[in-house]
Amino acid sequence: MLYLMIMKDYIQIFEDFLKKEINYNAPANLYEPVKYILDSGGKRLRPLIVLYVSDLFTSNTSNATPAAAALEIFHNFTLAHDDIMDNSSMRRGKKTINSKWDNNTGILSGDVMLIISYEILNKYDDSKYVLLSKKLTETSRLVCEGQQNDMDFSLVKEVLEEDYFNMIENKTAVLIGCCYMFGGIVSDLNTKDINILYEVGKNLGIAFQLEDDLLDSFGDEAKFGKKIGGDIIEQKKTLLFIFTQAKLNGNQRVEFENIFFSDEIQEAVKINSIKTYYESSGAVDYLKNKVQEYSINAEKLINQMQIDTNKKLELIKFSEKLLNREI
Repeated sequence: MLYLMIMKDYIQIFEDFLKKEINYNAPANLYEPVKYILDSGGKRLRPLIVLYVSDLFTSNTSNATPAAAALEIFHNFTLAHDDIMDNSSMRRGKKTINSKWDNNTGILSGDVMLIISYEILNKYDDSKYVLLSKKLTETSRLVCEGQQNDMDFSLVKEVLEEDYFNMIENKTAVLIGCCYMFGGIVSDLNTKDINILYEVGKNLGIAFQLEDDLLDSFGDEAKFGKKIGGDIIEQKKTLLFIFTQAKLNGNQRVEFENIFFSDEIQEAVKINSIKTYYESSGAVDYLKNKVQEYSINAEKLINQMQIDTNKKLELIKFSEKLLNREI
């Protein structure tokens, strides 16, 4: 309970800062969509990571708030553009920018969020700004590469496991790594520990995405917050699909692919059929083992840091709660 109260305090600190900073008004058709998407909720996972790491090492969140805001605004920029590319009409239970306004508004408001994320980093001194902006620039490029890889996967019927892991690392995990790293930079940690924090975040980001893939097919809809089986209906080549496809041979593989790529089978029937394949092929257990592998990697990296044992244990505990969706 105390842990949840601390997280709520972080969120309140972040929300207060965000409202103060996003005070642009004109032109309204540019900034209203920005305020709309930033006010539309979400877990605020990324700013929470930055604020937690900073608080752990400095007992202070105020110096970390601009970095936390920059990454959350950057994240929402990617969502605004993703919604256009996916032709999505709803996000977080509300209309997307492209649905409420139009595609051009979604593009431009996304662009300005990217710019604002860099502007906010200007609150730091030159030495910190260079480190933060350099990593954000690299992350921006990698996220775009990951998004393009994901789009390319939709055009083919077979994806290599190695390519899938590269895609989720770039599209999802590097931004989580950036959050951990930003917390270390604003806390004036040494370069080695800052770089380790980045790798910790990347490993956890991969594990988090793999869990997300599992929950999409086998999770509790009420807890997951999304309709179960969405990846199957959208024919997403997740690790569950990739592993199962590689394991099957002959007629079994043909039948599996015919069901997966069909647009004519009733949704509930299709979801249940594909889930049966995922379970019988061993894909579910394989994915769970991969989650454990990346989680253990993160813990090993934390233990390499030049910090006291209590802080290592706290960081490991936080990371476990992150993966267990307790944050």
